[in-house]
Amino acid sequence: MKYLRSASLRARLVATTAGLVLAGLAGLTVVNAIGARHEALQQLGSQTTALARAHAADIGGWVAQHQQVVHSMAAGAAAADPLPALRQAEAAGGFDTTYVGHADRRIEFSKPQDLPPGYDPTARPWYQQAAAASGQPVLTAPYLDAATKKLVVTFAQALDGGQAVVAGDVFMDGVVKVVGSIRPTPGTSAFIVSRAGQVVVHEDAARVLKPAAELSPGLAPEALAALGGREGLAELEIAGQPRLLRAEPIAGTDWLLVLALDRGEALAGVMAMVWQSVAASLVVTVVAVLLLAWTLGRQLRRLKALDHAMAEAASGDGDLGQRLPSEGGDELASIARHFNAFVAKIELAVRQIRDASDSVHVAAGEIAGGNADLSARTEQTAASLQRAASAMQQITGTGRESADSARIAHDLATSAAEVASRGGEVVQRVVTTMDEINQASHRIADITGVIDGIAFQTNILALNAAVEAARAGEEGRGFAVVASEVRALAQRSAAAAREIKGLIGASVDKVENGAALVAEAGRTMEELVAGVQRVNDTIGEITAAAAAQHEEIVQADAAVGELDRATQQNAALVEQSAAAAQSLHEQAERLAGVVRGFRLG
Repeated sequence: MKYLRSASLRARLVATTAGLVLAGLAGLTVVNAIGARHEALQQLGSQTTALARAHAADIGGWVAQHQQVVHSMAAGAAAADPLPALRQAEAAGGFDTTYVGHADRRIEFSKPQDLPPGYDPTARPWYQQAAAASGQPVLTAPYLDAATKKLVVTFAQALDGGQAVVAGDVFMDGVVKVVGSIRPTPGTSAFIVSRAGQVVVHEDAARVLKPAAELSPGLAPEALAALGGREGLAELEIAGQPRLLRAEPIAGTDWLLVLALDRGEALAGVMAMVWQSVAASLVVTVVAVLLLAWTLGRQLRRLKALDHAMAEAASGDGDLGQRLPSEGGDELASIARHFNAFVAKIELAVRQIRDASDSVHVAAGEIAGGNADLSARTEQTAASLQRAASAMQQITGTGRESADSARIAHDLATSAAEVASRGGEVVQRVVTTMDEINQASHRIADITGVIDGIAFQTNILALNAAVEAARAGEEGRGFAVVASEVRALAQRSAAAAREIKGLIGASVDKVENGAALVAEAGRTMEELVAGVQRVNDTIGEITAAAAAQHEEIVQADAAVGELDRATQQNAALVEQSAAAAQSLHEQAERLAGVVRGFRLG
């Protein structure tokens, strides 16, 4: 089966057809052989039956003849001198000897016999068997003559009244000769068996008077009863050889004449016919295979051409421009037309793929180049954003410090307002508390110096914030405006602080000048309280502006950080896109190489 799967279509068709032809012829041969064997067995059975019946009739006639002689001898043996009748019967029937036995134990022979003393004829089997037969002739079982070692049988008949029995001994040489002459085939043997299962006549003298079952279990007494009444041939093994048996009863006896045919010889004609049929089947199969191979070779030429074309199309430089001849209306012509249509579609598809692969190759190259440029620009943008994020972090720190300073200034201004309020009260007692006013004036001068320093630092911070906002470009424009306002407020705060400082100095001078200036000091204190309140308000505004500026800087810093993260993600996506574009470029190159492997018409 493995060879058939790897063989060509022609070889498989030839092998299959040869197998079918051979199987058909083998089946026909088997059927013919079975029929011929059955017919031969029937014909052989008919012939064997006729032959067995003829010889059984001969032997039966021999038995009847001797019984008739014994019957005729019985009439003469009843005379006073039976000797003439005995001798006449001996000569007429071919007996070896004839005799008459009386019930009084006397016996008379046709010729003298040497009998043992006290010989009693009534005790002999022939006498007892004839006496029991009521005047009918009987035939004793065969026995071997002691002197000649020949097979002998006794025919006997009782006289009327049962006072005597006449008998005659006869050698079975004639019967043995007749049985031995029955040879329709060289391997055929004939023998006689009794229904009691004893061999009466056989070509092998050693088997005579032996049980027939020793020849074959099928010749046992119970089997012989069925064998004697069977029509046709029975198959048995005798002495280890297959035989075809026919048993025919012999009239006047309990004997069966058995013909044993050699089965091989009997069926030799059938086997010869079978071998002739086998030889003829082989010859027919060989001729059919040769004719089929020649016919298929002519019919499958176009199939070979199709196979060659398919191999060419499937090869490394497959030619898709070739076409098969499709003339005719058989299946191969239809396959050729379908192949041509298929190759035409494949050629069109490959042509389109080749054009598309060229376009993809060019586009992939352009995409790869563009992605490389975009990746470089994205990296530059990411670096700039990182620097901007760093600057924004610094601005955030500076804004936080400005807010803290503004809160401190607000607290100081609040304290100054409270001091100024208490100064107003102190003016009521200025005469008695000039020293305390002098000390308070010195503290106010110190606070004014602090305010002046805070204003100066706020101015510097606002200047730095404006510079950083200018660097930030468009995103820092709003912050630059706020920084400018903060700087203006710082400048005004510084101017107010200087003015307060001057007023405090004048106040100190006036306090030193004495009580005359108390009224003027009271007015100055009122002005001081108003100025401190304005300073407090101004510093409050500065504090609110610084807090708002800090919130905006924090938001700007968060926005810049988010923008930096988005830029980093974009850079990663650009790198992935560049790698995908490079892979697409390589795949397009491979696709173009594959398509170039086909030749187009």
